[in-house]
Amino acid sequence: MAYSFTAASSQYLRATSFASLSFPFTIACQFNPNNITQNMVLAALSDATGANRCVMVLGGALTGDPIRIDVGGGGTADTTTGFSSNTWQHACGVWNSTLSRTVYLNGGSSATSSVSVVQPNTDRVLIGMRTSGGVNGLFMDGQIAEFGIWNAALTAAEIASLAKGMTCDKIRPQNLVFYAPLVRDLIDQKGGLTITNNNGATVANHPRVYA
Repeated sequence: MAYSFTAASSQYLRATSFASLSFPFTIACQFNPNNITQNMVLAALSDATGANRCVMVLGGALTGDPIRIDVGGGGTADTTTGFSSNTWQHACGVWNSTLSRTVYLNGGSSATSSVSVVQPNTDRVLIGMRTSGGVNGLFMDGQIAEFGIWNAALTAAEIASLAKGMTCDKIRPQNLVFYAPLVRDLIDQKGGLTITNNNGATVANHPRVYA
């Protein structure tokens, strides 16, 4: 199962009281977008204003339709190939340090940015949009599943395993700090945080994953 989001309805998921992470950390999920024409956020660590944030975006309005990660809109890294519509894929961002962050599509197509950024102070997890206030949210239009956050930089081999369908809890479980399979119940299976469904995202089908 997965959760399906409609951009026109501003649908997204949110978990607050999530302790701010220091670099390095990793965010990953499976996704199935409805189009390749819009910029749509898969995930963000943010504060209440959205000024402090780390974001993973489907760059449908960008040349080549890459997956993009950034820090507060700067220090961007774009995958070397683009994502597709109406098919399940895997996205991963690794924020290594203030001088390094790497993005992956389907376990490859990686690219690294070495632009210097400031470590943001965040307090919430957002799935399907980038700021809690909803302004310029870049809402997701499509489906998301198997969402995980690790307080470590996963290796390329570990990310490739996730892209092949391994569940998040089987990869570096000692560093997994947030895990939302997004199978019906909205529960963070690692930290126990409540995940709020905003504006009616719905349950949808998802391909089999390796438990």
